[in-house]
Amino acid sequence: MLYGVSRGRLTVAWNSRFRLTAALLSVVLVVGCQTTLSLEEAKKVTATFEGNGFVPPPRTIKDITAILDQQTVTDPEKAAQRVAKADEKPPAAGDAETLARFYYARGKVADALGRQQQHLDDLRTAARHAEKLQNPNPDLWGDLAWAESMVGNYRMSIRLAERHLKSKGLEDWGALSNLIQLLVQSGDMEAAEKEKRRFLQLVANTRHISPWVVILPASIEYDMLNKEGRYAEAEPYIRKAMNAFERAGLARDWPTWLDYKRGALARNLRWQERYVEAEIVARDALLKVLERDGKVSGRVAGLVRDLGNILKSQGRYEDAEALIRAAIGIYEKSGTPPESFLLMVTRFSLAFTLLGKEDWPGAIKAFELARQGNETAYDQEFGDIPLMALALLETGRTEEALEMLSPMYDRVEKRLGAKHIETATSGIFLAVALAVAGEKEAALAHFAKAVPILISRSRQSDDESTSERERTRRVQIGLEPYIGLLADIRGTELERKAGIDAVAEAFRIANIARSGSVQGALAASGARSLASNPDLADLVRREQDTRKQLSALYALLADLLSAPTDQQDPKAVNDLKVRIDNLRGARAALMEEIEARFPDYAELINPKAATVERTRASLRPGEALITTYTAEKRTYVWAVPHKGEVVFATAELGREDLADTVALLRSSLEPNAQTLDDIPDFDVAAAYDLYERLLKPVEAGWKDAKSLLVVAHGPLGYLPPSILPTAPVELAPESGALFSNHRDVPWLARSHAVTMLPSVASLATLRGLPPGAPDRKAFAGFGDPLFSAEQAAQPVKVAAAPTSRGLKTRGLPVRLRATPKTAALNSAGLAQLPRLPDTADEVRSIAVALNADLTEDVFLGERANEGAVKTRDLSGYKVLAFATHGLVPGDLDGLMQPALALSAPDVAGVEDDGLLTMGEILGLKLDADWVVLSACNTGSGAGAGAEAVSGLGQAFFYAGTRALLVSNWPVETTSAKALTTD
Repeated sequence: MLYGVSRGRLTVAWNSRFRLTAALLSVVLVVGCQTTLSLEEAKKVTATFEGNGFVPPPRTIKDITAILDQQTVTDPEKAAQRVAKADEKPPAAGDAETLARFYYARGKVADALGRQQQHLDDLRTAARHAEKLQNPNPDLWGDLAWAESMVGNYRMSIRLAERHLKSKGLEDWGALSNLIQLLVQSGDMEAAEKEKRRFLQLVANTRHISPWVVILPASIEYDMLNKEGRYAEAEPYIRKAMNAFERAGLARDWPTWLDYKRGALARNLRWQERYVEAEIVARDALLKVLERDGKVSGRVAGLVRDLGNILKSQGRYEDAEALIRAAIGIYEKSGTPPESFLLMVTRFSLAFTLLGKEDWPGAIKAFELARQGNETAYDQEFGDIPLMALALLETGRTEEALEMLSPMYDRVEKRLGAKHIETATSGIFLAVALAVAGEKEAALAHFAKAVPILISRSRQSDDESTSERERTRRVQIGLEPYIGLLADIRGTELERKAGIDAVAEAFRIANIARSGSVQGALAASGARSLASNPDLADLVRREQDTRKQLSALYALLADLLSAPTDQQDPKAVNDLKVRIDNLRGARAALMEEIEARFPDYAELINPKAATVERTRASLRPGEALITTYTAEKRTYVWAVPHKGEVVFATAELGREDLADTVALLRSSLEPNAQTLDDIPDFDVAAAYDLYERLLKPVEAGWKDAKSLLVVAHGPLGYLPPSILPTAPVELAPESGALFSNHRDVPWLARSHAVTMLPSVASLATLRGLPPGAPDRKAFAGFGDPLFSAEQAAQPVKVAAAPTSRGLKTRGLPVRLRATPKTAALNSAGLAQLPRLPDTADEVRSIAVALNADLTEDVFLGERANEGAVKTRDLSGYKVLAFATHGLVPGDLDGLMQPALALSAPDVAGVEDDGLLTMGEILGLKLDADWVVLSACNTGSGAGAGAEAVSGLGQAFFYAGTRALLVSNWPVETTSAKALTTD
C-alpha cells in the first residue's frame, strides 16, 4: 500500500506489491522463519517503544481477538445514512456546478463505503461537469488522480495530479507531495526525483515555522526509498515523520495519519524480515486505534489484516487465519459492500493463509468469494496468480487447473518475457499440472525452461517481502513434481529423447530442494553473525540490500506492464529495465567478490550443485552415500558408491505415512515411561518394513561398503537408519536381563558404521578442512545451565543411578532428562525450561576422561552462559560439549532460529538473552575435532527437530567443527553419561 496525503485525508493507492507478495509468499509451508532480532534485542526494542510512547501489546493473539470481539461496529445509523447518501439520485435538472458538487460528494461517500468502482465513476462524472466551470474545486483533480492510479491508469493520474498542482498553485506543498507520490507509484523515478528537489527548495525557502517542514520531506524520502526496495534506508525517515507529527500534537486533528504511518512502519519492518519488531509495531497501531475510537471499522480491519499478514510471514497460520477472518467480519459488519477492493484483498489474504495450512477446499472457497465480489478488479490484479490452480490440483480438479494455467502462462510470458521470475513461476505450475494430467513430454519441456530460473540465486530477487525460507518453500513446490517426473521417465524413450540422465538430474534437483530451507535459514541469519569480520559483513549486507532493491523494482516493473497499454510510459519502463540490469550486474559482482574472498561463506549459503560426480569425488574407498527425499506421496532413495553405478529407487511412501511410521518407531525410544517395565518393545517388524521399502532396493549401491554416509530428508531426518533391522526378525520371549531379546536383532549398525550429514554439499566441505592445531587443549564443556533465579535458589536433588547389574529389576525408575514442554503454553520464556542437573556430572566426567582442567575448562550453572561462550577463545579446544536443551523456532516467545539454551542473563549477570542461536554459532571461531550436543534432542516436532539439528550442524561446521554428536531423543541420564564419557 502507498498512502497519499490530500488535505489531511488519506487516500489508499494499491500496487502490485501485494500481488507478488501473495503469489510467492503466502503459499509457503514453513516451520518457522528467520529474523534479525534475538529475544534480548526484542526486549530492548519494546523498551525503546515504551520510551517513545508505544505501549507493549498483549502477548497472545487470543488477547487481540478477544478485544476485537468486545468492540462494537461503527454506528449502524450513521452507516445507513452513508449508504443512503451513496445511493442518492442526482438532481434532475441541476446545472454543471451542482452536478459536479453532487457527484464529487457522492463519490467520496462511496469511497468511504468501499465502493471503489462507484467512487471512480462518480469522480469521472464530476470532472466532466467541472470542465464547464470557471473555477472548479481543485481537490477534485487530486482525488481523481489517486482513483485513476488505483486501476492502473498511471498516465492519466499524473496528468490529473499536475492539473491539481497548477490549480492549487505551483508552490502548494500538499499538491506537490501528491504529484511526487504518484510519480513514484508510476515508476517514473527520474521525474519524481526532479519534483522532490523542487519540493525541498520550496521548504528551504519558506519562512513559516511548521512541523510539516519536517514531516513532508521525510515522508517523501521514505516513499521513494521504500519503493526502490531500500527499506533499511527508508525506515529512519518514516520514524522521523512520525516523531515530528506526534511532537507537534497533530494527532489530535489527524489521528488516522499516524495510524496509517504506524501500519506502514510495520510493513517496512516486515519487508526487512524483522518480524518481531513488525509484530510489536502492528499490534501497537491496532490497539491505539481501538483504545481511541472504541469501535471497529474498515480502518481497524485493515490494521487487523496487516497484523495477520505479519504472522503469516512467520508461518503462524492459525493465528493469522484468526485475525484475517476477524478483519473480514469487521468489513462485513461495517457495511462494506462485496465489491469492495479492500474486502477482496482481505479474502485473498485468507485464501493464501489457508493454502499455507494446506486447507485446499477452504482456499478455493476464499478465492471464489473474492472474485464474486468484483470480477473485473480480481482479474486485473490477481488474474495471473497461479495459486488457485495449485489448490485445484490438490483437490483433483486437474482439468480446471490446466484451463486456468495455460492462458495465464502465455499472458505472463508475453508481458514479462521468458526469463522473468513470474514467467518461471507460472511455467512451473503449468508443468506440475501437465505432469498430473499425464502429459509428460510437455511437462518436461516446461520444467526444463522454468527450473533453472527458479533455482538461480541471481533471480531470487522476485519479491521484496518474501523471506529466504519462504522463497525456498516456493522452489520446493515446483521441484518435488519435477523429481517425480524424472523418476517416472528413467529408462524410457522420453529420457533418451530429452538427452538427460534422469537419475543424476533427480539427484541434483533433490539436493537443491532438500538443503534449501537450511541454506536459506543460514543465509538469513548470516549477516548478524559476521560482526567479527567487517569486510565480509559489509559485502553480505550490500548483496542483501541489492537483492531487495531488485525485488522492489521487479514488482514495480510487473505493475507497470500490467497496466493498460495506453497508460504505460515507455520511458519509465525502459528506465526501470536499465536500473534492473545495472543492479543485477552489481549483485553478480558482489557475489563474485564474496566467492573469491570468502569461499567458505559462499559455499555455506549457496553451495555448488551436489552432482553425482562431485559427490563421488568426496567419497573414500569403503564408503557409500545414501540420500533420500520425501515428497507428498513418494520417497526417493539414491545410493552412491565410491565406485560403480548409482542405484536409485522410488517407494510409494509419502510424507504423512512416513511421519507416522517414524513416530511409531520413536515411541519406544522416547517413551513416557515411569519404570523400565513400562518401556514397550521396539517394533522390529515396522522397522524392517521401512528398511525393505527404502534401503533394500538400493543395497547394490551400498552393501559392499563399510561406512555409510546418510543425508536424510523430512521425517527420516529424525530416525537414525542404524536402528533398522537388515533382515526379518521376531523378538523372542525375554529371558534374563531386560531387553535381552533385542540382542540378536540384525541392526544395520552391526554391519555398517553410519554417519549422518546435514547436506550432501557438507561432505566436500568437511573433507576439505585442514587438521586442527596440535597445541589445542583437550576439552571445554558447558552444562547444567540455570534458566531462572528460582532454579538457582533451589538445592539440586540427584537421584541415585540404577546399580542392578543386568537390569533385571523391572521396577527401576526411568530417569529421562527433562525436555522442554512449551508447545501447549500461550507464552513461554527461558524460565519455563526445566533444569538439567544431571548434565553437570556428565560434563565433569568427560573432562576427567580427557584430562581437562575442571576449574578452567568446565562451565556449570551460572557460568554456562552466553558470555562465557562468546568471550572465550574456543578455537583452542579439540572437543567441546554443550549439555543443554536444543530448541526450535516457536519453543520460546520470539525464537525464530534453532538455538541452545544457556543460563538466564539475570542469573549469570550477563547482557545476552540466554540463547545461543544458529546465527550466533555461525559467528564463533572453532577448531574442534568434535562437538557434543548432549540433551539437544530438539523434540518439538519431527520436521522442526530434524531441521534444527541440520541447521545447528551446518552452523557448527562453518564455525570450524569436524564432527558433531547429537542426542536424537530424550535420553536416560545414566546411559547418556556413560556413553559420552566412554
